Amino acid sequence: MKWMKKCPAGAHYTLSDICPLHHAPSSNPHPPKFNPKDKNGEMRRKEKGLVE
Repeated sequence: MKWMKKCPAGAHYTLSDICPLHHAPSSNPHPPKFNPKDKNGEMRRKEKGLVE
């Protein structure tokens, strides 16, 4: 099964690894799964400015 991927150069979605319009590598648009035992969660939130 193939998953939808998003082109970083525009708001285009595609099934291929490379965007056919911009010839840029496509990436997964979905966030990672939630894990309550995430060891680096606090560090990532600090980096984003969500936690002091």
